[in-house]
Amino acid sequence: MAANLIATVNGGTLAQYDQASADLIKSGMPPGLLHHVCAPTDDGFMVIETWESEKAIEDFTGSERFRHQIGATGMPAPEIEVRPVHHVQVRT
Repeated sequence: MAANLIATVNGGTLAQYDQASADLIKSGMPPGLLHHVCAPTDDGFMVIETWESEKAIEDFTGSERFRHQIGATGMPAPEIEVRPVHHVQVRT
């Protein structure tokens, strides 16, 4: 079942996001990632993603690659919330 990841990075900057996402997202979507959006917030930024499954989220966020890229930017640790998805519709 599809799942959403909502990651809030209070105190993070868009420059830190750009640095981490250059390797993690922009170089090629990781396996299982269907949708990725980053939006600024009043105190940092928020990432909203749709994944094929909660397992795919766990595999990505638990990976050494993810932890390394987040740490290398100096950004605060994201607060991650995972929710099951009831319905996904994609424009074709």
